[in-house]
Amino acid sequence: KQYEKWYQEQWCAEHGGKSEVLLPDQTRCDCETVTHVIEFDFGPKWSEAIGQALYYAVQLNKPAAVVLILESAKDYAYWIRLNTTVQHFQLPITTWKIENF
Repeated sequence: KQYEKWYQEQWCAEHGGKSEVLLPDQTRCDCETVTHVIEFDFGPKWSEAIGQALYYAVQLNKPAAVVLILESAKDYAYWIRLNTTVQHFQLPITTWKIENF
């Protein structure tokens, strides 16, 4: 198991992005790529990730995304919750997952 920041830095680098991007209001975006602004969170924090990703999108005027980190097969339920909510409300959020189990 790793810290969130480890996953964030690995994924962001692999996708040509920049980690910890300073936003106009002095907060930080987990990762910015050419195409998206991305929030990283562990499965149980799936609902918080939605709000953070949408806020990054407003601040940087790019599409929002969430990378959900799943550390066990049980965490797959959080992936379902995230995507069900995004789809039901037609939220403009792309989702990806990292499975580390």
